[in-house]
Amino acid sequence: MTEAKEMPKSFPWLYFFMNFGQMFGLAVAMSFLMIFLTNVAGITPAIVATILTISRAVDFVASIVAGPMVQKSNFKMGQFRSWIMPCVIAVQVGVWLMFLNPNVSPGVKAVVVGVGYILQNAPMNFLVTATNGLMAKVCGPSMENRMAISAKVMQGMNAANICVSMMTLPLINYLVGLGSNGYFIVSVAYGLLMIASSFIVFLKTKEYDEYDPNFKTAGGPSVGQIYGDLLKNPMVWVLLFANVLSMTSMMTIGGLGMYYFMYSVKNMNMQPISMTIMSVVSLVAAVIMAPVSQKIGKKNSAILSTAISAGVQLLIGLFADKSVWIYIVLSAANGFGAAILGVVGVNLWLDAAEYQLFQTGVDTRPTAMSMANIPMKLGMVISGPITAMILNASGFFQDFAPDGSLLGADMTNPTMFVRIFGFFPAAFSLAICLIYLFGYKITDEKAAEYAAANQKAMMEKMAASGGN
Repeated sequence: MTEAKEMPKSFPWLYFFMNFGQMFGLAVAMSFLMIFLTNVAGITPAIVATILTISRAVDFVASIVAGPMVQKSNFKMGQFRSWIMPCVIAVQVGVWLMFLNPNVSPGVKAVVVGVGYILQNAPMNFLVTATNGLMAKVCGPSMENRMAISAKVMQGMNAANICVSMMTLPLINYLVGLGSNGYFIVSVAYGLLMIASSFIVFLKTKEYDEYDPNFKTAGGPSVGQIYGDLLKNPMVWVLLFANVLSMTSMMTIGGLGMYYFMYSVKNMNMQPISMTIMSVVSLVAAVIMAPVSQKIGKKNSAILSTAISAGVQLLIGLFADKSVWIYIVLSAANGFGAAILGVVGVNLWLDAAEYQLFQTGVDTRPTAMSMANIPMKLGMVISGPITAMILNASGFFQDFAPDGSLLGADMTNPTMFVRIFGFFPAAFSLAICLIYLFGYKITDEKAAEYAAANQKAMMEKMAASGGN
């Protein structure tokens, strides 16, 4: 295991560029999938919700098995590095399938989308687990190193969001105007950037994650032990519950965002402006709040972040129907709040796992960090039906020609849409804030103590068994 002092100062920038590329690779799917499926592919919201729910159930199973599989792997290219490139390529094939839009019936299209969705999301569980495990391996017990990387992750994501928000919709519209499938072409171009940025990390981290022939002889917990011990950890349950609420809210907002500009304010040109401003504010927050978060601690950062989000989202529900600029300003403020929690990143999960190892001697750290994926998957499953219900409650409808082709779509109650669009996530953010306030108990000081003790014990164990 690599000592924390050996982490070069440039290492966090590898994670910056990798996440910069990943945000490009996932951008079209994250922001435009729902609008593409309903308004371009001609699939009804009910069918979309059904096929995505089924696909997300498969993805959820992958999120459960990814942690132990990566943690117990011992491939020639390294325990964690071996997963990076195969997973990145599979993710991009899945994205491209979702926007392929073949000339077949809506039902067959839905099946193709479902297969693509599984390919996009299931390998992401392994990819995130591997990159987080690699991070922990390089950082060792240093809280400063861990925070440096998680801050760069957030900064890379938001820097990419700025570029994506300015470029994506104009590119798609330009290509559509030329008579081509702009969604597919842009997703391919963006996907190649994700593959390239991940390949750089794969190359540059070889010396930190080399093949260890003594890996198996060092022993380790079984899959049953890993999850058995994790699920006895109350801090894991606190993080699971808080993150399920957070991801459900985020996925619902993400799925409905395009509908606000299209049907509430009827000005799609403001959507990239809004995304750009929010991304710039989020990037600023990720930069200036990194030292603040390190000073006030991860728990207090989570409380501050969710409190800001609750207040801002309530204001969106009350006033965003009156002016698109009100929505843009409030969305930017919401992005600032969310970035504070993003700076803390996966380290809350890692702290909970360090506590588990300190208490039991069972190393569950890679799997614990992989559990950060599970709330995202549950949020995706839950948000699909919620999104469809909100659209139905807002009077969203589609007109089809006798041959089944889509003629148009509209919304009869856009004011109701905005109310739900704001109040729903506000309630969730308030609940999350209270969960962190009263439920999460690990301080930064205790986390550092656990990590240092665990590092010492693990190094002694590896040395005794002949490992590196």
